[in-house]
Amino acid sequence: MIDTNFRIMSWNVRGLNSPAKRTAVCEVAHTNKIAILNLQETKTESWTTQLAVEVGGPSLQGGVVLPATGTRGGAAIFWDKKIVNIVTHMIPSFSITVRVEIVGSSELFWMTTVYGPSLDEQKANFLSEVASAAPPPSEPWMLNGDFNMIYQARDKSNGLINRRMMGRFCRAIDIAGVREVKCRNRRFTWSSE
Repeated sequence: MIDTNFRIMSWNVRGLNSPAKRTAVCEVAHTNKIAILNLQETKTESWTTQLAVEVGGPSLQGGVVLPATGTRGGAAIFWDKKIVNIVTHMIPSFSITVRVEIVGSSELFWMTTVYGPSLDEQKANFLSEVASAAPPPSEPWMLNGDFNMIYQARDKSNGLINRRMMGRFCRAIDIAGVREVKCRNRRFTWSSE
């Protein structure tokens, strides 16, 4: 039997343009034995092989990137080829979707990492993209990233809530068939530190 217990990390890195940040990402991934690393807000417009190696390090040899537009957005997925193989990938405007095969087994699942736009005029296109990324309901799918939206008012730290956009986000994730993975011992999956 194949051990399918492997680690997946999703991290809004808020930019990979400094060598120190790339080193930190690489060290955290290596120390925690991450098999699939999803990065959002890379702010990296131009990727080179050397840059990918700096981020992925010796363990995460595979990579697919969505370049940033100037200094906005960007995403990347890196993986350990000894543990998983990426069978196919799609890179539209705000996300990367990959089909993951666990090495040595016939197990497959889909994974999408997103970095949602901060500008309201782009959010409708983003939500349409998220909904269309969903595979057939019979196929496992993990959706992660920074949506730059909330779907519950209690997720907002202040009273400034765009309820219309929140409703659109709820409808999009309902259409996609997504369920929230609840946190243990904390309210949010994010932290400013």
